[in-house]
Amino acid sequence: MTPDPTREPIQVSPRFRSAIEARILELERDAARDERTLAELTNPEHRRRHQMLVDKQLDKAFRLREMLAQVCVHSAAWRRQRVA
Repeated sequence: MTPDPTREPIQVSPRFRSAIEARILELERDAARDERTLAELTNPEHRRRHQMLVDKQLDKAFRLREMLAQVCVHSAAWRRQRVA
């Protein structure tokens, strides 16, 4: 996802941004734990599938970070304006 300079940033709430940041950290933490577990696996097919899991977790975290780079947190004033 490459940033498009012509698009306006996506407005999100601080709570939503925090939730996405927490999910990114969770994915990266899980990927690190699963990568350490890889050394204990003996079956080559199990190792391959487990590596795919790690790759997907890191890919998802990367894509969420790219998305966060394109968003901005809206202020309380913006929220009041939208409701009115």
